[in-house]
Amino acid sequence: MQILHVNLANSLGGGEYQTLALMDGLRQMNVEQRLIHRSNAPLSRLAGEQGFDTLSATQALFRPRASCWRPPVVLHAHDGRGVHWARLAARLHRTPYLITRRILKAPSDRRRTHRAYAGACQIACVSQAVADGLHRYDTALQLNVVHDGLVGFASDEVRASTLRNRHPERVIVAQIGRLVEEKNIELTLDIARRAAEKALPMHFWILGDGPLRHELAASASDLDNIELLGHRDDIGNYLAAADVLLHPARSEAFGSVIAEAMQHGVAVIASKVGGIPEVVENGRSGLLVDGGDVALYFEAIETLCRDPALRQRLAEAGRRRAARFSREVMTERYLTLYRRCLADRLAG
Repeated sequence: MQILHVNLANSLGGGEYQTLALMDGLRQMNVEQRLIHRSNAPLSRLAGEQGFDTLSATQALFRPRASCWRPPVVLHAHDGRGVHWARLAARLHRTPYLITRRILKAPSDRRRTHRAYAGACQIACVSQAVADGLHRYDTALQLNVVHDGLVGFASDEVRASTLRNRHPERVIVAQIGRLVEEKNIELTLDIARRAAEKALPMHFWILGDGPLRHELAASASDLDNIELLGHRDDIGNYLAAADVLLHPARSEAFGSVIAEAMQHGVAVIASKVGGIPEVVENGRSGLLVDGGDVALYFEAIETLCRDPALRQRLAEAGRRRAARFSREVMTERYLTLYRRCLADRLAG
């Protein structure tokens, strides 16, 4: 069996890191695979650095005798563009394809998109919330819930300690993600401002890049308790140094960065939306805030700032909870779906 992973994203996000995590898990099981990518995409560079075979989408599609099409083959579409590419390639090369759906918003209502989803042998949804949305989109789809696995952002004890020691006697609150409207970074700035006004011993890190970076930097220019750090390759070091992960997203299919923070022993405060409640048990492995009221988030932040024992209990419970989302579990679930695709094709 050979798996062709199709990810045509032109930037790096959670879905791209998950693609690589799955490929690494499959490599441990000696599964033959390749990445089909957009030309010059950051994902292709990372995949190459990690020793994976890669092909551009154009190269792969129009080389019918290439080794990547040696049967049995299953195509795995990891992003929206990849879905349409996989459908076309499946028709040309007579291979089954599987789709991973990573967003809550329903797919386009265009006929070709409906056909692309209807033609998939299986669809993996990263949360039950995503599956519920797709069921409303088309009740005939073959849906499966496969939670994202832990990427396992590595950390270096010396580097993490250095970061921690830059802000002694302060509770470090981190937010990690693309700087886009859905991540609600503006709320974090409001919380930082309130913390400064009340002289709470807190420092805020915002890791990530995106279209709102300059706007957010301007809004935070009068604050000395917050840093916009941009894209970081060493996210694990910052997680290892942080005390709290704040994730006030307006919309979230799963929230893999939450599970990553929990694995590092970081207490979590997150919004009660989408698939996040499937990761965080409110009051046990983290705190969930219902609604977008900044006062509610600030109350939760202030509680954890003033109660280190509670912070520690949540962090310890979160670390145990994160074990449910291991890379190995995710990989086994996908292997089952790949085999099901091939079995269905043979039966057909």
